[in-house]
Amino acid sequence: MQNGTSLFDNTSLSNYYIFNCYFEECKETGAIYIKRDNEIYALIEESVFNHSSSTSEDGGGSICFDIRGDGNFVQQRTCYYASIANFNMAFCQYINSLSNNKNYAIDISVFKCGENEEKGRNTLDIGFNDIRFENNNISNNKCQWLSSCSIVPNGSPGACNFSTFRENNQTESKSIGISTLAYVTQEFSYCNVIGNKCGTDKEQVLFTCQCTTNVDHCIFLNNIAKYMFEQYRVSYTLTISESYVESNSTTGPGPIKFNALKENNDFNNNFIHFYTENCFIDPKEVSLKLPYLSEFAKTASAGLFPTKK
Repeated sequence: MQNGTSLFDNTSLSNYYIFNCYFEECKETGAIYIKRDNEIYALIEESVFNHSSSTSEDGGGSICFDIRGDGNFVQQRTCYYASIANFNMAFCQYINSLSNNKNYAIDISVFKCGENEEKGRNTLDIGFNDIRFENNNISNNKCQWLSSCSIVPNGSPGACNFSTFRENNQTESKSIGISTLAYVTQEFSYCNVIGNKCGTDKEQVLFTCQCTTNVDHCIFLNNIAKYMFEQYRVSYTLTISESYVESNSTTGPGPIKFNALKENNDFNNNFIHFYTENCFIDPKEVSLKLPYLSEFAKTASAGLFPTKK
């Protein structure tokens, strides 16, 4: 347990494996601040970040991971609660855009981060390289811009799958933002975008992108914004298919296509990611699955760290 004690590193040559840690009320630079120009490999698992905050210009209320050299960063099964910063309320993770390394956030929960709907930018920001944002719950967060997420694919295609963005509130535009300076494709699949709120007085947009983006098998329900979808660049297309879209209002100079949309939000038949049988699984059966998690952790660690240093 780290009560008020942060991990700060901007000079070392260390790699990091952080497992089963609890960070509480870490101030000034959040719980973990790693900003380096050299090679680094880092894996964070089974850890909690509670009421951390950052006043750093880099942001990251709980984690700021910014690597200009080669390396990988993977976090899985982590939880962020009530993190605060001027930028990136919960975390930011950036990998050198010239490399082709892992930049993953898997099985994470970000809940009630940010102070209010008129302050700060980005609940979370994940940028560059092989981005995988999967099986995540991003709910009840507040900031002025990008209260659900900011994803910046660059160098490799990105994927955001099987995640929920629910009741994230803000006053300005862009609850979900996908931006890039490179020609890449972003996949956004099997996600629930429900009950998120932007303002409506300044042409605010809920979902915006700046690259070729394919949205499929998603639900957009009970969201508030002047426009639901925006393609910011004229040379790229946003395609939304096999999804339930309550409102298909669009804006922006780029083309937006809707294909084979669902006529209703029948969770049982149309959207298998709402399958709930395992929500009521017997605890004994859950315990039988735990060894798999250990094996998965070993596999993940082996794939993350280089065999030769």
